[in-house]
Amino acid sequence: MTVSSLTNVGLSSSDTNAASSSSSNQLAQNFDTFLTLLTTQLQNQDPTSPMESDKFTDQLSQFAQVEQGIQSNKNLEDLISMQSQQRQLSALSYVGAEIEAVGDTNWLEEDGELKYKYNVSPEVPRLELQIQDQSGATIYSEELTDVSGLQTFTWDGKNNSGVEQAEGAYTLVLKPKAANGDTFADEKGKPASVAIGIIGSVDSVDIDDTDIYLRIGDVSVPFSTLTNVKLGASSTDTTDNGSGNNDAQDEAA
Repeated sequence: MTVSSLTNVGLSSSDTNAASSSSSNQLAQNFDTFLTLLTTQLQNQDPTSPMESDKFTDQLSQFAQVEQGIQSNKNLEDLISMQSQQRQLSALSYVGAEIEAVGDTNWLEEDGELKYKYNVSPEVPRLELQIQDQSGATIYSEELTDVSGLQTFTWDGKNNSGVEQAEGAYTLVLKPKAANGDTFADEKGKPASVAIGIIGSVDSVDIDDTDIYLRIGDVSVPFSTLTNVKLGASSTDTTDNGSGNNDAQDEAA
């Protein structure tokens, strides 16, 4: 479970703007020093052997180029900051939406249920499925024999004795098994590949310097892990293709 905070919002853009301002101030100071030295040299030069004008002209030109470069960087930083703000505002539209994301931890509300998706290697004959609480204790478990292809699992929020569990974060754990009950390994001795995703409704949005987080209860889902979104108003499914998710993430969708 990832916990993020709103206290750092805007620090990134502030830092970059401060860096540009510092560079500009430093350049101005250096330029003033250069002009002072140049003026002193001109005043005290030997009339019979004056300074060559092309030298200090080149230096003036170099200062102008550096100043233009710093200004261009500042403009790019302002543009990136604007794009980041637009992305943050667009994230607010996800409140109330049903999302699917790569991850194994979901938030159980009182008298609620949890939804997961998972995919394991097709050659796995058996699968032990567990629901664990935040302390790592197994609350619910069952063994499955039909595990080929993309599967959806809904947990009703009860343990194996039928007792309702408290509100909180619960994690889906998958343990591929061989036919004899041992931990599964293929012919080369490699373990089975496992991909897990969660399904839930967004309650709120958190934003920090590194990512945007969609909160399901107290579980924060990084925006970059989204695989599917169903907006509440339009009930339109969309897939996030720009987050750079890998194949395992797509399988978990």
